[in-house]
Amino acid sequence: MDRIRNYLMIFAGNLVATYFIFEEGTLAKPMMFATFILLLVMLIDYMKSRNKYLL
Repeated sequence: MDRIRNYLMIFAGNLVATYFIFEEGTLAKPMMFATFILLLVMLIDYMKSRNKYLL
């Protein structure tokens, strides 16, 4: 549950920040960017949780 809460906070923070950065009035680009960053963070967490450090 701890990781899920952290991922939701990361996603919400990125969504709000990119909504103000792109300033289009739509949620398409901020949603795509926040989703991409969330997947990147989840991938890094998965790689770090393994015994072998590949990064």
